[in-house]
Amino acid sequence: MFQLSSESKIFFILATIIVISSFVPSSYADRIITYQTVVNVKKESLLSAMSNLQEYNKIFPDNIRYVRLLDNNTHLVEMNAGINGIYFDTQATYTLDKDGKYVIEVTSGDLKGTTMTTMLEKTWGPGGQRDGATKADISLDMKASGLLSWMLNFVPDNSVSFALEDGFYRFVKYAQAQ
Repeated sequence: MFQLSSESKIFFILATIIVISSFVPSSYADRIITYQTVVNVKKESLLSAMSNLQEYNKIFPDNIRYVRLLDNNTHLVEMNAGINGIYFDTQATYTLDKDGKYVIEVTSGDLKGTTMTTMLEKTWGPGGQRDGATKADISLDMKASGLLSWMLNFVPDNSVSFALEDGFYRFVKYAQAQ
């Protein structure tokens, strides 16, 4: 039986990915994932955690190496983020209004055009405490291009939804610890 060396196997896999991706349209992955929840943390604390970019690498130690503010006027940031040891640099802008609407838009890379909108609203907390909890409505409009769009077709919506919920839960835990 014919045996391939490890270098040949890697080359074969890369060549297959390149050939397959050349037949895939350059941009076609577009998904909208929504998530609603009520959490026992005050809106102001949660908003503070979400907007504290310098702490993202502590909140997401396995996924974010750094976040740098590039432009204070446009709120342009650069971050090095990834999953399973594969990291990439990307840029995004964020806006935050007084009503608690927090919007992040990716402005570069294969996820360019992706937006995540989080709307936070005060609600009754545990034991009937007025404004002691927060209702969150999150909408992720994920756009992908290139090889990433092809790869995301194999990721089910419930996996993306779980990642969104887990990310939000990490902000909640961080806000509760402060």
